[in-house]
Amino acid sequence: MKKKNLSAAICCGLSLSIYSFAAPSPIWFSSQEGKTWQQHELANISPASESEAPNLRFDPSRTYQTIDGFGGSFNELGWVALKTATPADRTAALEALFGDDGCGFTLARIPIGSSDFAINLDGDPSTPDDDDYSLAETPEDYQLKHFSIDRDRKNLLPYIKAAMETQPNLQCWASPWSPPEWMKENNFYAGGSLRWEPKVLKTYANYFSKWINAYQDEGVNIFAVTPQNEPNQWQPFPSCVYTGDQLAEFIGDYLGPTLAKKNKEVELWFGINGDPQHDGDNFNNRIVSVLEDKEANSYLTGIAFQYDSKNQIAVANEVYPDKKLMQSESICFNGDNSWAQAMELYRLIKRHIDGGANQYYAWNMVLDDSGLGPWNWRQNAPISVEKATGKVIYNGEFFTYKHFSHYVRPGAKKILSTGDWGDCIAFLYTDGSVVAVIANSSNDPHVASLQVAGSDIVVSQEFPAQSINTVVFPAP
Repeated sequence: MKKKNLSAAICCGLSLSIYSFAAPSPIWFSSQEGKTWQQHELANISPASESEAPNLRFDPSRTYQTIDGFGGSFNELGWVALKTATPADRTAALEALFGDDGCGFTLARIPIGSSDFAINLDGDPSTPDDDDYSLAETPEDYQLKHFSIDRDRKNLLPYIKAAMETQPNLQCWASPWSPPEWMKENNFYAGGSLRWEPKVLKTYANYFSKWINAYQDEGVNIFAVTPQNEPNQWQPFPSCVYTGDQLAEFIGDYLGPTLAKKNKEVELWFGINGDPQHDGDNFNNRIVSVLEDKEANSYLTGIAFQYDSKNQIAVANEVYPDKKLMQSESICFNGDNSWAQAMELYRLIKRHIDGGANQYYAWNMVLDDSGLGPWNWRQNAPISVEKATGKVIYNGEFFTYKHFSHYVRPGAKKILSTGDWGDCIAFLYTDGSVVAVIANSSNDPHVASLQVAGSDIVVSQEFPAQSINTVVFPAP
């Protein structure tokens, strides 16, 4: 689609009545189990004056948040999996994720140091924590003289740079799972908390700045960092627990001022917030403690939420309307990569965007077909690679993302959808086209009628059972 500024399009006289018989015909893609990304002809188009009230109505004059884009997370094990594919298949997989003909991902997340999907170098599943790492391994190195990203140059950076061959303007943000273990009170990557000493807090803030500079020197576009992955969760893999007051102090007195001085072009987001204990229902006291601290708040651009804090994002949108919001890590599931899970992912994406999210991220974009990390937890991924053969498999979740991100590009705005069909969300793109992403969660096909407000046509279409659909009403 041809891109132009939305406000310019409106000022130039973009009329809601353009969606008419004179306009290009709407486009329809559907996916269901075994039949993915199928393009169909929308044959049942009739004058609005001759049609009953539509099941779904999209109003481009009622806009909400702007969508910054979609993306996924880089981890070492994703690149290990891709390296077993042939060079041609590896390139095709990256083009499918980041290319304009595929998902068109424009955003990505990077771990700062070890994550729970880093490589277990010794291959011993009984001691996965032996290979956790940071980028400053020398104890008491308060000047960070030994800071190094050499390990990242082996797998993580090649993965990122391969993606950037398809998407050169890829915008990345990052978070640590754990500080260097010598900076922690338990001297261990799993669990524990940061040593609450001024010299440690100052050094750790500089650690972020060092990482930003090192990655920018590698040609990677870094737009943001967050202080910690899941700061309220003690985990058996790299993790670090903060109280809300600790986060407010670290952001307001150390990390915020350091980035403002040394990396002022890089945003600081709060998070990443998870809430498994309350199934996402509790408006986490860490959010309130930090955002109500004026000094910490002044440095923050937005708030990041994991999938298990799905109910908090709408509350944050209401209480802190000046902050941008991201869904930072989608649901991991259990490695089955079933179509039922792809359908559930649709509902989760819709829920977060309805709640105000500007950005949405997959967790691992690629894994081998075991779905296993060092911690023996099987997880889903949009793309799997068979360890034995190198065959690349595009799972159902890949197509769920594609149904959103292929046409809902950066700059699109969520718009109002009304009607008695619940599984629908719609967007206005900068060229004036309207994009509706519709699911039929029923076990039977169902007919729905669709209309863009102000248009003189109604589209009536039967959507397959257990399907995800994208309908595009092109601008003339």
